Amino acid sequence: MKELAALLRDKYAKSVTGQRAQIRNQILMRAEEILAEIAKGWSARAIWEVLTESKEISCSYKTFVGHLRRLQLKAPASGPVTPKKEKNFAWDPTPNKEELI
Repeated sequence: MKELAALLRDKYAKSVTGQRAQIRNQILMRAEEILAEIAKGWSARAIWEVLTESKEISCSYKTFVGHLRRLQLKAPASGPVTPKKEKNFAWDPTPNKEELI
């Protein structure tokens, strides 16, 4: 009788579902790092190239960007990048003539 781990490995080792789960896990393991680097201004393309060259992930750019979009949707919003400025303008329909000169 074979062990359960061996049976699972035989059946799912080369399946598409197993590869998808592996790719998703590779990206999820680095999710915080990837989102932090994107927030710093790095492009998704540059991050993908570095991770594939170092053999950290093994997926196409299209797949990487799809996972990245899902991560960004689930990530909490950190607020606007540019701070809102206060508007200190008060319109006076009858201005002083001295201020106009």
